[in-house]
Amino acid sequence: MKILKALTLLLLLLDLLGTHGFAQQVKPVTIPNSEHRQMHSKLAGNDYDIYIHYPAGYDTAKQKFPVLYVVDGDNDFSPSLEYLGLLMAEYHIPEPILVAIGDGGLIGTPGNKRNRDFTPVAFPNVAESGGAPAFLAFIEKELIPAIDAGLKADPTNRTLYGYSMGGLFATYTLFEKPTLFKNILIGSPALGYGNGAVFETEKQYAAKHKSLPVNVFMEVGGLETPGQVVPNKQLVALLESRHYENLVFKHIIIDDVTHLSGKPVTMLKALAWAYARK
Repeated sequence: MKILKALTLLLLLLDLLGTHGFAQQVKPVTIPNSEHRQMHSKLAGNDYDIYIHYPAGYDTAKQKFPVLYVVDGDNDFSPSLEYLGLLMAEYHIPEPILVAIGDGGLIGTPGNKRNRDFTPVAFPNVAESGGAPAFLAFIEKELIPAIDAGLKADPTNRTLYGYSMGGLFATYTLFEKPTLFKNILIGSPALGYGNGAVFETEKQYAAKHKSLPVNVFMEVGGLETPGQVVPNKQLVALLESRHYENLVFKHIIIDDVTHLSGKPVTMLKALAWAYARK
């Protein structure tokens, strides 16, 4: 009798689930005008997930489009589309091709390799660290040429965006390859990493160059820890003291945000600065 009652309840539950659609075939969610590619880097020796979103009207367009490169692509592909959409609605900015570079999975998952690819030098307490030179070589010599050759990409209008460790990588790129991008957008960079190793990169650049021909946006949150805020302010003071020629520099402190709560505000402000300003 108990078995019969349990079976009756199970059949009733299945019927209810079917009525409400839960038992129907599940269909994957897709983002229109977007695709996912996998790319192997011979220079870095790693595989990368490349998420690409095409502007509206791309297929029939005759003009070339700006390209926005975003690191931490597994996390930041969708948010980038959201904030670009807001800027297009309010400021009517030209929609760029979005190229988001994935690093083995979402931040915090076992496969994620941002500590490897975003760090300019190896550090004893960070496994596999020091891979930024190889990652930058992949972007410069493999990814960008593939995008320029295969898509309607404007090679004079590239933007790089990175946050936190991604911001550290963007800062490293600023002093290693400043002409690779028109805009470099740096959110709350982890400048203290490796005892401030990126400051040595800047020092080496300054010894050979008087010009830094790039547009740079940098941010830090007002409620962040001293470990984030102090190096940030040091780099701002350093850039101001260098008087680099051809550098367009914007630095902001966002009040009342921490390192994590400041991330969405930073992305929106950074993209607005790059694409919506005169």
